[in-house]
Amino acid sequence: MQKWLKKREEKLAELMSGAHVLAYLIAVAIFIVSDPRKYDNLYTFSVLLIAILIPAALFIALDSYFLQNKNGQDKNTILAWNITKHAVLFAMITTVFSAYRSEYLWLIGALYLLPVVLSCITLVRWWGMAFAGASAGSIFILSRSIDFTAGNQAVEAALILGGIFFLLAWFLGGIMEVEKGTTARLVSLVNEDSLTGLGNHRYFHEQLNQAVEKAQKEQTALSLVLLDIDFFKLYNETYGHSQGDLFLQEMGNLLKEHAPPNAILARYSGDVFGVILPTTDLQEANSAAYRVNNAVANYVFPGEIRQPFEKITVSAGVANYPYHSQNAQELLNAADEALYSSKSTGRNKVRIYHAIIERLIRTAGDNDRELINSLRTLMTVVNGKDRYTYGHSERVSYYTKNVGKMLGIGSQELRQLEFGAFLHDIGKLEIPHEVLNKNGPLSQSEWEMVKQHPAWGSEILKPISLLQDAIPMVLHHHENYDGSGYPDGLKGKKIPLSARILRVVDSFDAITTIRPYRRSLSMEEALKEILRCSGLYYDPLVVDIFVKYIREEQHGDR
Repeated sequence: MQKWLKKREEKLAELMSGAHVLAYLIAVAIFIVSDPRKYDNLYTFSVLLIAILIPAALFIALDSYFLQNKNGQDKNTILAWNITKHAVLFAMITTVFSAYRSEYLWLIGALYLLPVVLSCITLVRWWGMAFAGASAGSIFILSRSIDFTAGNQAVEAALILGGIFFLLAWFLGGIMEVEKGTTARLVSLVNEDSLTGLGNHRYFHEQLNQAVEKAQKEQTALSLVLLDIDFFKLYNETYGHSQGDLFLQEMGNLLKEHAPPNAILARYSGDVFGVILPTTDLQEANSAAYRVNNAVANYVFPGEIRQPFEKITVSAGVANYPYHSQNAQELLNAADEALYSSKSTGRNKVRIYHAIIERLIRTAGDNDRELINSLRTLMTVVNGKDRYTYGHSERVSYYTKNVGKMLGIGSQELRQLEFGAFLHDIGKLEIPHEVLNKNGPLSQSEWEMVKQHPAWGSEILKPISLLQDAIPMVLHHHENYDGSGYPDGLKGKKIPLSARILRVVDSFDAITTIRPYRRSLSMEEALKEILRCSGLYYDPLVVDIFVKYIREEQHGDR
């Protein structure tokens, strides 16, 4: 909900709550005035005062609770509360009416205006008319019960006041319906993109800011996907802007159909769409982006045969809070950078933001910066080849850095550890796509090829002076603690510590990720497998620290 609309509703709710309290106090005051001699001693009056204040305080507390938690409450619960408080007020007025003794008794019936008016404002017209009917009936019945000779007066009071109640309920209820309809239309005009029916640019920014604030408060994940229609300018130029508008409408419908149920959808700019995904981690967001990407590619659009790919496609960039950013602007910038990477490497792709590459560029000298920009492209190509482990490098880098911290590694070494872990698979650039994603076991020649990727990766990094300390880590991250690994068959402490850490983390992430040739293991199954191979493939010290770290992460202790 937008802030201005939220403030408006909160102010109205406060006014309604205050009106109910005042109506309650008025009813009680008239009840006391009806026979003041009953309350002429201090004790009786104090008891009455307490009897008044406690229900009033309880009402204010309940109304405040429902007001503050309105967005999190079920609509039926809010409706039930509103009906209840109007009914309680109606019952109080009926009690006062039945207890009053006066020749002006029927004038007290005017108090029934309070629940009639308030129900018209907070509910709908028909509830106001229902309270009007109940009020007229109550006046008629109670007037006769108090004075059996006042039949004509009871009918007269019921008809006069009932007519006023019905007229007021019908008119005021109608005014409120017009007001609510106008407000809803204004909200739609302010928030909605008229072409696609999705949120507009303004709505997108407000929802993103609110989603980030909520994620920060509740310490939950939040992901953002930006989608750009490939070659949309060419489509517009070929078929005209009217056909382009129809095309955008179809794209909006596809997004509504294939985006996750909790997604907040908006048209961010001309041919760019935003998908905000509350409580969604990076892997889930990446999967959602691929579903939309595939849905668009498989949909038959008019005139798509004349597009460069002979079909309509979209490029996507994915970013996550808190993994890639600390605020809404950083999250948007990260998703935009990932989108740029997707479009600049051939389009029709989904790309996760390479946050570590950005940090490398910021800390690199002029001589290294151009080479690191090339690394960005190379990592994009590697991830494009090996779709099933998309995000693997980011996760491995994150785990490796945190395990390094627990092992007491210094800040400079931690930076190299993070960079090396992120780039450890860059040598897979030399391995064909069909080998990396083969469903069955590798042949001997294919396996020998795969075993070369650590050496190929270290060669790619050699020209970059900033990454010299990360090269041993990349070269030896498949060495086993018992000496059975590759490429050099190093054993025990002869394997660099950085490579021993990466060996454990890389294996854990690999076996918990779905691959074409096997199922993924659960978190606990994976930890058991790591512990089973401690001392064989993995350094026991690193294993102990890693298992402790993962279990602390799992239970939210970190």
